[in-house]
Order: sequence, then C-alpha cells, then structure tokens
Amino acid sequence: MAASSEAPDAPSANELRAFAYRVLGRREYSVFELRQRLLQKWGDASDLDVLVEDLLEALVDENLLSDERFVESFARSRVARHQGPLKIRAALRQKGVEDRLVAAELDARSGSWTDLAAEWLDRQHAGPVDFEARKKLYRRLANRGFTHDQAMSAIDRLSRQSTPDV
Repeated sequence: MAASSEAPDAPSANELRAFAYRVLGRREYSVFELRQRLLQKWGDASDLDVLVEDLLEALVDENLLSDERFVESFARSRVARHQGPLKIRAALRQKGVEDRLVAAELDARSGSWTDLAAEWLDRQHAGPVDFEARKKLYRRLANRGFTHDQAMSAIDRLSRQSTPDV
C-alpha cells in the first residue's frame, strides 16, 4: 500500500456530480456551503479545486444551485421558528451568502418583524407584564435576533393586551 503522505486521487467529474445531486436532493445549499461540503468529502485530493469550481459553475448555470433560492428557503424556515432578522443575517453570513442577497430578502420581510416578535411573545408569556418581565422578555427577543425597536414594540403590544381597560 502507498504511504499515507500521498494525496488521494481526485474523484471523477461524474462522482462529484452524483454526490452533489444527492446532497442537493435533500435541501437547498449556498454555493459556498456546497463547495465546503465537496472539499470536505474528498479532503486533499489533487486537482480537486478545479473540478469543484467547474461543477459549481455548471450547477449554477443549470439552475440546480442558487444562492437566491437558498436565502429565500433559509429565511422562510427561520421565520417559521420565530427568529429575528439579526440572527438570520448572521447565520446567512456564516453560510457565505452575499450581503446584498441577504439584505434584499430581509428587507422584503421588513414589515412583519414586529408582528413575528409579538406572535412569539403571545405564545411565551401570559399574565401581567411588570418591569422584571419586560427585562426578561427583551433579553429573550434580543437573543432571538430582533432589534431593539422590534423587541420594544412587541413588548409594548403585549403590555397593552394584558392591561385591562379601566
């Protein structure tokens, strides 16, 4: 057997494509994420970078890989979990998505962030909202990725609902 210091053989273009199809069949990936996944799978194979870049370019041309579609899908899933725009933006940056795509998607949802925060608060908190409860709820909303204004508006909305009219 050859010494382990030698680089393994690069996979064929067909092997790379088949693996990419299997991965993309499960969920959307960003271009950056799929590149990392392919490079991780075959490690230090020689000439792998060129093969991976060619494959990624072909997948984008065939519309099988799309950062725009990935951002839309990712944001939709995170909104369904009641996460705010700051947390979603940070997660998308880690996945190598361009800031302009992230900004466009989050701006398209800009009118609903306070409603989303208020909806989450309605599920989480019952009863009066005193000062201590406001602090706790604010921290929880901030940890979920909502801005100061969004969190305060949602808490104010909850306070008005829980205060009986006199």
